[in-house]
Amino acid sequence: MKHFSAFRQAFWLSLVLGLAACESNPPHPPAVASAKAELQFSDLQGFDRDLAGSLSSPLPKVDVAFYDRIAPSALPERLQHWMASVEAGGGTVTVVPPPSSVTPKSPMLLISAISTLWSASKMAKEYAAKALFTPAHAYDAQIILKQDAKGDSLVDRVVFVKRKQ
Repeated sequence: MKHFSAFRQAFWLSLVLGLAACESNPPHPPAVASAKAELQFSDLQGFDRDLAGSLSSPLPKVDVAFYDRIAPSALPERLQHWMASVEAGGGTVTVVPPPSSVTPKSPMLLISAISTLWSASKMAKEYAAKALFTPAHAYDAQIILKQDAKGDSLVDRVVFVKRKQ
């Protein structure tokens, strides 16, 4: 019986020591992104958090620049969700052509790219309703295009401009 009692004491002692070693503080919630007037697009969830933080602040406009060459017809899905949210909030999304005296290689290609850009998918509309994207409801968006050396139109940046109340 003494052997069983010693076993029970050792069990309780190891249980107490094991629980004492566990972390008692709850994990910290993710930090709220600080508002930035200029962001670099990255196709990661952190970008959504940063853009939501900027659009939730009193900034009058937020510029989103790109690391990569983006064709107007290939706007990343992550940005399409933000554009759908702008429209869901009553805002407008406009495409600003590049300032140039040279006409794009194919104006019809550019027009078709722009029209297909805003036949937003069902999924984009569903994402627009999510809480993360609601700060975009107070903004309009401009997709600013530029021309490269070959004459191709590319997305230079996307500018979110706060609408007047």
